[in-house]
Amino acid sequence: MEKFKIILLCFILLITPGCKKEVRITKLQIEKDNNYPRWLKSGDYQTDQTSGNVYIGRDGRGLKTFLLADDIGKIHHLKIEDDTVFHLSAVYLGDDVRNYLKDFPKGDFEEITYDKYAGSVYLSIEGDGLDYNKFVGIYKIIFKNNDIFADTLTGIVKMNFSPSSLFYKYTRDNIGYEGLAVDRNYFYLGLEGFEDEGVFADSTLIFIADKNSLKIIKEIDTKPYNIFTACGLYSDRDNSIFGIDRNAKKIFHIKFNKDLDVESVEETNLKSAIPSYPLFSYVASLESITIDDENNIYLVDDPWKAYFIPSDDVLKKLDENTVQNFKDFVPVIFKYKLIK
Repeated sequence: MEKFKIILLCFILLITPGCKKEVRITKLQIEKDNNYPRWLKSGDYQTDQTSGNVYIGRDGRGLKTFLLADDIGKIHHLKIEDDTVFHLSAVYLGDDVRNYLKDFPKGDFEEITYDKYAGSVYLSIEGDGLDYNKFVGIYKIIFKNNDIFADTLTGIVKMNFSPSSLFYKYTRDNIGYEGLAVDRNYFYLGLEGFEDEGVFADSTLIFIADKNSLKIIKEIDTKPYNIFTACGLYSDRDNSIFGIDRNAKKIFHIKFNKDLDVESVEETNLKSAIPSYPLFSYVASLESITIDDENNIYLVDDPWKAYFIPSDDVLKKLDENTVQNFKDFVPVIFKYKLIK
């Protein structure tokens, strides 16, 4: 009888609402593209300190097109032809946008995402200086003629998430939401991480906000899933996000149930090989992730200038162009095939 009671109690605990089962972390299956990694440049044009990257579709010629955001206040279009030919061009900030940003300490553009359901583009900007919370936030950016393939931004509007006390609770000087994704119903806001005297802690937070009210309705602690930082997010479908953990150098994939509890977690560790030199690696700072219409994953490195350039022992084994690319802090783009 006592044994029966114990079994019954365990069953009740299992089915009681609010009791959460432990989520096992499984392996995310990806394959490296043989033509990548590659230097993110076209001719003499290169991006600089690229922190955001999102796939927005195909242009009139059928070329895969991406938006890139640099944390020095620049935005670019990247178009890829025949998988390896890059066409980079500037997205210019119109007068209204430049006037809006003129009082910002810097245009610290950290993440960019595309809402394919509404046709909107959002930009996450970190705050800098003593008044960092005046500037940190998620901003809707508007393209000329509402055409995301256009070369000019004509407007920018700050999104007011609530409660504001929670939205700003963990932001700091140069620490904000480096992960940003959106699906049909929700925004996903990935805090870069918690920093103490220059050292990041072993976990971070992801807020889930209602898309219509902008109210934060869920807070995900990443510690149980061994996720240190959320430096890039992308939603491939409802209740599903992919992310890049810069500090652990891994991709993670989280699925949520209808109550927005974590249902499953997949992850895979990455290697940061030097372009054209698969046997040599460098210190990569991967801060953005996106997926195209053929289930290819793209990651972009935001060169960490203090460690980006390899040692002289490695540099002397590389060709002249590769060495110069390192010295010019040219970002690197990685590509993987997502195996469903």
